[in-house]
Amino acid sequence: MTRVPFNPALLAVAVLGSANVMAGYTFEEGRLSGEATLTVGGATVSTRNVNFGAGGIDQRDGSNIGTRVDWQEFYLKPGVTLKYAVDPDFDLIAGGSVVSAKTFGDGDAGGFTRGSDGYTAMEEAYAGFRAGEWTFTAGRQNYLVGNGFIVMDGNLDARGDGAYWLGPRSAFRDSGILAWDHGALRAQAFSLRTDSHLGDFRLNGANLDYDLDGQVTLGAMAMKVDSQTNTYATPLRRDGMQVYNFRALQGKLPGLDALVLNGEYAVQRGSGDGVDYDAKAWYAQADYTFESLPLTPVLGYRYALFSGDDNLADNTQKSWDPLSKGFIDWGTWLVGDVMGNYVLFNTNQRVQQFSIKTRLSETLTLGAIHYQFWLDQKNYQGIEVDNRRFANENVVYLDWTPTERLYTSLAYNWVDAKSAAKQVFGNDDRFSALELYFTYRY
Repeated sequence: MTRVPFNPALLAVAVLGSANVMAGYTFEEGRLSGEATLTVGGATVSTRNVNFGAGGIDQRDGSNIGTRVDWQEFYLKPGVTLKYAVDPDFDLIAGGSVVSAKTFGDGDAGGFTRGSDGYTAMEEAYAGFRAGEWTFTAGRQNYLVGNGFIVMDGNLDARGDGAYWLGPRSAFRDSGILAWDHGALRAQAFSLRTDSHLGDFRLNGANLDYDLDGQVTLGAMAMKVDSQTNTYATPLRRDGMQVYNFRALQGKLPGLDALVLNGEYAVQRGSGDGVDYDAKAWYAQADYTFESLPLTPVLGYRYALFSGDDNLADNTQKSWDPLSKGFIDWGTWLVGDVMGNYVLFNTNQRVQQFSIKTRLSETLTLGAIHYQFWLDQKNYQGIEVDNRRFANENVVYLDWTPTERLYTSLAYNWVDAKSAAKQVFGNDDRFSALELYFTYRY
């Protein structure tokens, strides 16, 4: 999941088909104009007592990689966007980028990458046109629905991709997006294909957003999932799945602008590949800014549910499939940096999240989050457990943004096993991760 601080400009991805949200080097020659960008990212991560002392598992050969895993990641991403103005109401547009990524050291604690993984490849490569309120783009491109709860990241940076933790590759391949922007009302029809590590499936659907006078953004999405392969990356099946999503984001109550409300509800229905789908996911979140207090603290609470399956032997899949969820901010939608990256993956879980953050200065933000995890059903990836209570995760982080182009973060995460995790892993050592990260955009 691409690790970038939240920026409302990310919402433009849904319309423009490009993840470049900060001005780079711009140029103009007659009717041709464009922008060249360069993003550099790096991280070093140190984990202890991986999987609560049971050790990490290499996803390729099943070997135990140990309880102490240290690694580093680095990537370069040059990109360019172009526009040719045919007339005032019609533009030809195109864009492209390349990602060169590498993992060093032990490889990540989840065993998705090894220290030798990484390569250079085309990331975005799209072209299209803009005609008045309509835009059409096709090729390899980024696309975001809402805040990435279901659709945002088309590439799981595993195995040879390298840089699993940084996740610099996110474009959907073989994609087409037709967008209509009519002020407060925006709509897109889309067809998107993911990479093979994520499961090689296609998302065909439509999305609608309506900005209600800046008080709330209402949205709805419907799509069908078509598997492009018979070799599945996870036990979850997807072919023939139908997904329906309703959301209300950035909601404010009259006379109470300090309170921001967010919520979504989604279901997975339909059938295919010999499986019926009957899963759901939802969350409700409230954040309150104490503007009159020193350092302007923001308190937040969120409850999220991702359904599990109480009968793995039948032909009904009740476990929520996270599909192509993304990352735009702490806890969204990587729920817990340790749990979300290596243990639980937004399926068969219920989570309470308590958060606080404050601005120490114009460039420094200090924050802390406490997560409480339960299993929705009494099994962990098919292993039966006696108790749903799984774990608690805590994180303390410091974000430093000395300029609009440079973003750095230092975080310490620790997870305490509860009944279910102790039963699954047979250990109860504290699973921890120390993370240092930076990204620079020009």
